[in-house]
Amino acid sequence: MEEAWQQEKRGVMQMEVSRERVIEDLIDEYEMQVTKLAYLYVKDWSAAQDITQEVFIKAFQALHQFNQHSSYKTWIYRIVINQCKDYKCSAYFRRNTVVHTFHKILNKSTTVTPEEELMTNEANDSVISHILALPIKYREIILLYYYEELTTQEIGDMLGINPSTVRTRLDRGREKLKKTMGGRLSNE
Repeated sequence: MEEAWQQEKRGVMQMEVSRERVIEDLIDEYEMQVTKLAYLYVKDWSAAQDITQEVFIKAFQALHQFNQHSSYKTWIYRIVINQCKDYKCSAYFRRNTVVHTFHKILNKSTTVTPEEELMTNEANDSVISHILALPIKYREIILLYYYEELTTQEIGDMLGINPSTVRTRLDRGREKLKKTMGGRLSNE
């Protein structure tokens, strides 16, 4: 009886070590991509870093639930997207958004140097700022498709929608981008 218990204990310890090794590999491979994706959702670098930590904690806790039919990348990205959506629904986010908006209004009354104004205008003209201004349903599709290079099938699986819906949102998102950028977006 004692020997069976010792074997079971060794088996559990080996499983735990292999789970830790898998998570370490996932962190090594996807940490920067996860942080960037989170940032593109929440538009706050420190919040994105916090979300990244939460993502890998959740991944570790749910590793036994990983479906071998999907890739680790799409599984991790699904966790990121859910974490970002949870964060944006939180009272903390809503409160900080109001405070940030209030500070922006107050800071507009201060004088801005020509250099600062030029830098601000250049930043506003960038493609990413236009993408970030899109509604979330178009923004997430464009980011996952162009920046993370996922297929429409992978995006559909990740978001729980049809690949045809992904393609429709991708087309509509491109059109919205083209309009907001004054027709400067080249066709693919």
